[in-house]
This record gives sequence, structure tokens and C-alpha cells, in this order.
Amino acid sequence: MCGIFGFAKSEKVLSSVGEHQLRGIVMDLACLNESRGKEGTGIALMAKSELTVLKEAKPVSELLKTKRFRELIRRITSETLICLGHTRLATVGSVHNDHCHPFVSDDYVGVHNGHFLNRENLLNKYQRTAQTPVDSEAIFRVLDGEKSVSGLISKLQEMSGDFALGFANVADPFRLYLLRNEERPLHIAYVKRLEVLFWTSERKHLEFTLVRNDLNARVYELQPDHLYSADVRQFNGKSNMAKHVCKVEPPQWERWSGTTEEDFQPGEHPYLFDFEELEACGFLEGSGITERSKIPCGGCQNEMEAGKLFYDEASGEFICEICSCDFSAFGKERFQMEDK
Repeated sequence: MCGIFGFAKSEKVLSSVGEHQLRGIVMDLACLNESRGKEGTGIALMAKSELTVLKEAKPVSELLKTKRFRELIRRITSETLICLGHTRLATVGSVHNDHCHPFVSDDYVGVHNGHFLNRENLLNKYQRTAQTPVDSEAIFRVLDGEKSVSGLISKLQEMSGDFALGFANVADPFRLYLLRNEERPLHIAYVKRLEVLFWTSERKHLEFTLVRNDLNARVYELQPDHLYSADVRQFNGKSNMAKHVCKVEPPQWERWSGTTEEDFQPGEHPYLFDFEELEACGFLEGSGITERSKIPCGGCQNEMEAGKLFYDEASGEFICEICSCDFSAFGKERFQMEDK
């Protein structure tokens, strides 16, 4: 679970108060999204002829105390057209500055909340190379070369995973793209007074931020499986967003159905048992493990209460919820290799 947030703004010149509100909302959304990820923070600002990116493997609460973060926030002015922000909860890829979002590819800059499961297949198909082991980067590498909405949709619909995306073409700072499927949240609010479309993962974060900055706007959840395009040159009383059907296939986690060890085939996704199911099945009988026992996660090695861990029946490992998606999708060896 990561947090994504930002805005798309018309070319309207804001008053000093308006610019102050714009900066305040970005800072508030960044701070609120720390609850969704503390292992990295990043913000990209796009103007007509300039792209500025700051990203570090630090929580927002630490980064905002630095001079470089404050200088970035001051760069948010009437000239800023698009902002892309991200707070990272590391799953694939170690905690490192280069592994933080936003990612900048040849053509795109973007942020992602979720997992991109078939990235290797699509990178090979389109002869692209990712610079990091982070699955999210591969999304924008695969999209490279596509300029049209139809081309973007064609490639996005080949992808499998849980997705909430915000991205823009580096050569087109006037257009923001947003997308989610059922597995990940994404909310928007258009502030008519500023002619700015704000967006973030959680509804409550956006509602709180608007009230705190004395702005009034309705908050909407984006419809899943649609690519939204917001052209800031068309902002006025409304955001006038275009919407196109774009179905990103969700993860196909197959429930365990009583197969034996001999029946298990590589590539199948093992069912992850929670503590209550393990106890009911008698798997913990005589082990001394209780719901409050501290057990190391087989993926990240962090000790957690047994009731907050899953059990991978195929490997015999206890796994935390954060690691479970990548652990079951790619196998223990690859997961540990990529996280070094």
C-alpha cells in the first residue's frame, strides 16, 4: 500500500493567497499520505518547459524539515501545471532513493500504488529495460513510445496487477492521466475558484485538506477500469475530464483447493492462510504459537504478531500482508533477491 497524490492546474494566474493554498494542499496531502507509506517520498512538478523531481527514501515527516523540500514547495506557483506525489511502502526493491517514485522514463513521469505482476513479459515484448527492480517503474517503460490515448489503453490493458496510477507525458505538461482498478482507491476534487483538479488515494485525506485550506469542492471516487485524461487547457467551471474504458486485469490469486504437495505446480499461487484458519485446521497445535506470538515474516524478516501474518502453505513460511502479494507471485528466492 502506497499513497499517491497531486494536482493538475489551468494556466490561470493565481493570487498570492491562491498559490499559498496550492502549496498548503500539496504539503497536507503529502503528510496525510505518510500513513500509507513511510519508506520513501517523492514529488514531481511540471511546468511548460521544466520538470523538477525530488525523491528520497525518507518519510514525509523527515523530508519536510529539509531545505531542499521547502525549496521544492516554493517552486509551486501559477506556472506549475501538474504535480505528481508519492509515499512509498516498499514491496519489490529495497529502500533506496532510486527506488522511490515518481519514475521518469523516456516519455513519461508517473506514480503508482499497487503491483505490476506481468512486467517481465511486457518489458521483453516491447524490448524495454527497467533501471531498477521496482515493478512500478516498468509500467512507464512499457508505455514509452505511445503518444495517443488509444495506444496507452492498448498497452495498459495488457497489464495485470492492482493499479492506481497518475502520470503525464514529459513532452506534454498540459495533460494528466489517472487510472485505477477495483483493487486500489483514487479520489478527485475540482476546485473551481483555483481551476485546479486535486487527486489522492483516500477520500478522507482530500476532504480534510480542502477544509483545512478553506476550499469547497465535492470529492469523487474515480470509476474503476477507466483511463481519465485531464487537459488543463480545458479547465474552467469544470475539469472536463475525458474518460475511456481501460480494464487492467486484477491479480488472479487462486484459493487453495486441497491440492497435495505432489499436485502443486510451479507458477500456481498458494493460498495464504490467516491465523484463525491455521488454528481451525490444527496446523498450530502443539506449536506454542498464539495470536500474539511474535514471528518473523518470511519476506521482510520484520517480527509481527501471528494474527497479522499469513501462512504460505507451499513454502511453509509465515508472511506479512505487505509482502504476501510479491511473495506468492514470484516465489521466495526471487523476492529475497530483489529486496537486497
